[in-house]
Amino acid sequence: MNPKSNEQQAILDPDIRPWFREPWVWLIIALPATAIVGCAITIWLAITRPDYVVVDDVEYRQIKSELQAVPGPIQQSSEPAVKPPETIDSDSDGRG
Repeated sequence: MNPKSNEQQAILDPDIRPWFREPWVWLIIALPATAIVGCAITIWLAITRPDYVVVDDVEYRQIKSELQAVPGPIQQSSEPAVKPPETIDSDSDGRG
């Protein structure tokens, strides 16, 4: 008995298709290819478009006021924000 090669078996069996006729192969190839194209477009945009520079005094004042409106870091003090209630003597009933 002669074993048939893959090419001979593909010719005889119509259900076996070459790899480039399978849709899953192209889907698997398309996902990384899309990422590469998107990366290339992003790099091209970053290189060809200059950074926006604030030149106008009005825009500078607006950005400066927005930065001042952002709250700064929380400052911690040595005193607690809420003082604990004063202790009540055990022999008094708590009425002033």
